[in-house]
Amino acid sequence: MSELVERYVHQVGRYLPSKERVEIQAELRSQIQDQLDDRYEGAPTEANVAEVLKELGDPRRMAASYGGEQYLVGPDLYPVMMMVLRRGWVIVPPIAILVHLLAVVFGDESGTLISLLLEAAGGAFQATAIFTGIVVLIFAILQHSGEDLDEITGNDKGFDPLALPEVNDPAEVDRFESILSMAFGTFALLVMLYFLRVGGLTLQFNLGEPVDVIPVPIPWLVALIAIGATQMVLQLTALLRGRWGVALWLVNVALDIVGAVALYYVLWLPLAGQLFAAVPALLNVPLLGRGAQIILAISIIAAVLEGTTKLVKMAGYRHSGPSSYNVKAS
Repeated sequence: MSELVERYVHQVGRYLPSKERVEIQAELRSQIQDQLDDRYEGAPTEANVAEVLKELGDPRRMAASYGGEQYLVGPDLYPVMMMVLRRGWVIVPPIAILVHLLAVVFGDESGTLISLLLEAAGGAFQATAIFTGIVVLIFAILQHSGEDLDEITGNDKGFDPLALPEVNDPAEVDRFESILSMAFGTFALLVMLYFLRVGGLTLQFNLGEPVDVIPVPIPWLVALIAIGATQMVLQLTALLRGRWGVALWLVNVALDIVGAVALYYVLWLPLAGQLFAAVPALLNVPLLGRGAQIILAISIIAAVLEGTTKLVKMAGYRHSGPSSYNVKAS
């Protein structure tokens, strides 16, 4: 199968539900194979393959065509939005329940087991609804500005199969992961802005009468908010370009490292102090007394390793040269 065809099929697959991806990709390969055989008798040139792919259209629209009519957002963005929502609907409820359990442990809440479970379920539903609203809002903004984005990225010139990213390009942006990160980043920014409003950490979200507030260094909290907002801008920039540049990725890694330090002062250190004040005996547990510092070290090491690994792959990556365009199945 032509390398160009594989690039096209790979891009279509990124916008498909995982349970249907393999079957649809196989069907699409067969469809392309049949068209190339009918037109060029099994010996198409690169230009011939590009012509057929151009007629099939943009991979996002092709993926959307397998899902029937969709009205929430346009066909360019709908498949990615649903992938982000499906992942979030799995991740958000357990996190919300965990937060509620922490509120019960560190707070003064009391009640029957049934009432606590109902409150946890209600909190999970509320958090999921907020997450869904944030995701839909992000996609609505992207959809509304679609024409301008097309001009920036060059998509206004039409779909060009020869410009498809290669399957294993390390600089390619994973749109699904990028937008999922932006959605969670927006959610986290809203929470941190609330912490800034009440002057510290709290699991009681009540602007009128915040209670059980754990004081944190406000300059570090402001820095964490600024870092989060900047990283969302970087994510959006890379998303619009379709790939990470070396300079852009270096800035993102640097922000990851500084963000880990800010998170240490804003979250891990205050929570550790609160925990040891409540249970002083924990200070005698080996390594637990330096748990916040250990988390900081692990976070920085992970950021450096991930950033360096991707940079090495980007530096060592070479675009593959022209390949054979005989697409007859072996």
